[in-house]
Amino acid sequence: MKLSNTQQIFGIDLRTLAFFRICLACLLLGDLADRAIDLSAHYSDSGIVPRVLLLDTGGWRPSLHLISGSVVIQGALFALAALCASALLFGYRTRVATAACWFLTLSLQVRNPYIMSGGDTLILLLLFWSMFLPLGARFSVDAALTPQQSHNRYFSIATLALLFQCMYVYFFGALLKTGDTWLADGTALA
Repeated sequence: MKLSNTQQIFGIDLRTLAFFRICLACLLLGDLADRAIDLSAHYSDSGIVPRVLLLDTGGWRPSLHLISGSVVIQGALFALAALCASALLFGYRTRVATAACWFLTLSLQVRNPYIMSGGDTLILLLLFWSMFLPLGARFSVDAALTPQQSHNRYFSIATLALLFQCMYVYFFGALLKTGDTWLADGTALA
């Protein structure tokens, strides 16, 4: 099968997507482990942001973590998120696991928006685009259970979006560092 120039440029190798899946799952597991250290302080009603404070501000908040302020329930949701991230790691029901990881990560981040960073938003975006990619096509339980495609290149709007998402991180990061504090007087770090 002959690929067009667009497919060659903006297509992604399925083996690279498998490596991306593994790295993303490890990142999620590490993030969950890091956040679990402060489970009570950041995600329970006895912590710095009780649910009533978030709910009083109004607006719709898609978060399973808002169903209870109990440390036990929060721990169970963390365990569920770790289970889904593990399924993503091994490529078991990869599309469902990716969607579950996206929703559970969104839910966790909505629970305490005061401790979020730009990296948290990037993880959500990468998970979102990943829902539309065949992350389980290689080196996964899914690939072992289903017949594989003969070619390794995959092209779709999602591959284009994922590549542009990565480019945007560097482009806008560099653009933000073009002000006088960075270039003229050099005081940005101070």
